Amino acid sequence: MIAHTQLSMKDLFSECESLFEQDKPAFLSLLQKTIHLESLAPYSFIYHFYKPTGRPRTYSLFSMLWALILQKLFSICDDSLFLLFLHFSPPLRNFCGFSRLPHASQFTRFKQDFLPDLKLLFEQLVEQTEPICQQMDEEKAAMTIFDTSGIEAFVTENNPKYAQSLIKKMKAFQKTLVPEQDFVPL
Repeated sequence: MIAHTQLSMKDLFSECESLFEQDKPAFLSLLQKTIHLESLAPYSFIYHFYKPTGRPRTYSLFSMLWALILQKLFSICDDSLFLLFLHFSPPLRNFCGFSRLPHASQFTRFKQDFLPDLKLLFEQLVEQTEPICQQMDEEKAAMTIFDTSGIEAFVTENNPKYAQSLIKKMKAFQKTLVPEQDFVPL
């Protein structure tokens, strides 16, 4: 005869929790333990992000920051490609704290709107990590450089609307030419 056991929500929850903790990649666990964004983010940044806008923000500040950090660590320069990684990787998505994925334009707006705050945050991150790197190996720490210029938002030339406006200008220019001149705008 089969012995029946009573299932409780507490047992199910603890089992799911332990599976999640054991299954989480070690790298993400290490990041979570060593980098405390809550203490690194300047109060002015938090205030600037959460100041009353008329409606609550869909994504938290720290979710967006973790996403930017992971994007830079994995050297993924395109926001759309990074979102594809997040789409297919539930551990990364959960690590960032996204219940649903933001659009690539939300990352761009985040970078544009909060660029001075992001610069200050990453400067504080360097201040915290530099002594650790020096303590581990001074020679390697002197060689370590990380390019943060990728945090800049898209430039005008990369915007599809900008390309369309150039095509319109070329077509308008073509209409001003005499028929003998050979000019095809695209």
